[in-house]
Amino acid sequence: IPGMVLMENAGTQVVDTLLERYPDCDPDGVLVLCGKGNNGGDGLVAARHLLGQGIKPRVVLLARAADLQGDAAAQHAIVEKIGLAIVEVPDQTAWDEFRKGLGQFEVIVDAILGTGLQGPVKGFLAAVFSDLNEAPADILAVDIPSGLSGGTSEIVGPSVRADITVAFACPKIPHIFPPAEDLVGEVSVADIGIPEAAVRAEEVSLNLIDEEDLEELMPERDPESHKGQFGHVLVVAGSVGKSGAARMVAEGALRAGAGLVTTATPVSAQATVGSNLMEMMTEGLPETSEGTLSANAVTRVQKLQDGKKVLTVGPGLSMAGETQAAIREIVNNTKLPVILDADGLNAFAGNPQELSGKARPLVITPHPGEMGRLLQISPSEVQGDRLAICRQFAVDHQCYVILKGYRTLLGTPEGQVYVNPTGNPGMATAGSGDVLTGILSGLVAQGIPMFSASLLAVFLHGLAADLAAEQMGEICLMAGDILDFLPDAFGRLSD
Repeated sequence: IPGMVLMENAGTQVVDTLLERYPDCDPDGVLVLCGKGNNGGDGLVAARHLLGQGIKPRVVLLARAADLQGDAAAQHAIVEKIGLAIVEVPDQTAWDEFRKGLGQFEVIVDAILGTGLQGPVKGFLAAVFSDLNEAPADILAVDIPSGLSGGTSEIVGPSVRADITVAFACPKIPHIFPPAEDLVGEVSVADIGIPEAAVRAEEVSLNLIDEEDLEELMPERDPESHKGQFGHVLVVAGSVGKSGAARMVAEGALRAGAGLVTTATPVSAQATVGSNLMEMMTEGLPETSEGTLSANAVTRVQKLQDGKKVLTVGPGLSMAGETQAAIREIVNNTKLPVILDADGLNAFAGNPQELSGKARPLVITPHPGEMGRLLQISPSEVQGDRLAICRQFAVDHQCYVILKGYRTLLGTPEGQVYVNPTGNPGMATAGSGDVLTGILSGLVAQGIPMFSASLLAVFLHGLAADLAAEQMGEICLMAGDILDFLPDAFGRLSD
């Protein structure tokens, strides 16, 4: 597809977005700032189409016309031939004069630099960006706010802060991940005619979870179905003083549609675990003197696995030495699909080589601290390289990795990483992760493949929290509220 065609489509999409967001825009209130590259060419197309819609934009080229090449030069010639004036502002002196009138514009189109920027902007463009960020107008960025790089979420240097960004074909890393995400504003992904086959040919391994794609994964029920068709979850969780974690996992599994849930917990915690959830069955396990899982519980847990569809291990079990050894033995010897969380993960701290999904499906659900303990690195190191760490662990251990946090990641054994767009800071509260583990357990119990169940679980978990936050705000949000709004989240995906 010729570049001129893609450029034409890109400029048209920018105009469509601008007119949709600003339907009552002043015909003389739009400024289009163009650089000398293809991004500037997109801006020139947008200026031409704005003129056709009755808006006479002010068009500024932050370079000299003689510097333009290829498609951008061709678009410049077209704009000149239709009589739309282009002001050249190639240096600091010219910009100092022009900037005095920035306050008269309602919308500024940033078509200065594109996604290919590698290093920090220097010289007079840095001053331009600073002035734009202080201007009263809204800024609409073409593909990416100028100054950001399409290949990293880091802010590499002086950058424009946009109110709206029209991303072409697919979102890019800086559109999704902080800190760059803070500069892109509202993101609209626009189709400019790049075929899906061309996107696939790039073999991109980073994916944004899309709500429409999940709808077909939702479980359906036959009118004559019964509880035995929807699986039995075995949860090994809890200890004295940490019974709530076990209970939230169980309720999450039931809310997600599991037919039956049995929670096996140290006998001293059994009554507390089962006291507030009538639908759950419990089993008391041999315990240590501290009320945690003992080595003698291993044989009992192995017997309890008969007839179960998934084994969920970890929340609230404690980090007692004997308990951790028992966890490792249970996990390494089961043939059931395993969901490993919290203290289940801590049992393998420093020994991640013992974890493998080759023998049966395995998903781990660490937060950055737990992942750090697994790999013997700090949480900040995990956060600093989340994508690579999530992907590499999943590949090396042939398992699924749900790395929790803002923009929760799902890594697959094939090296793909999926980014979850739902969720909010209110989820930073005790028990939130236990609810996710429960939701995932319930979906897997129903026979949904681990990959599909993981996609659904992280999305529904975050969506339920978003729906809860709309009602009660983020500060007051508790894990129990996520459970309460889970039916609404399921309903939205099922509509």
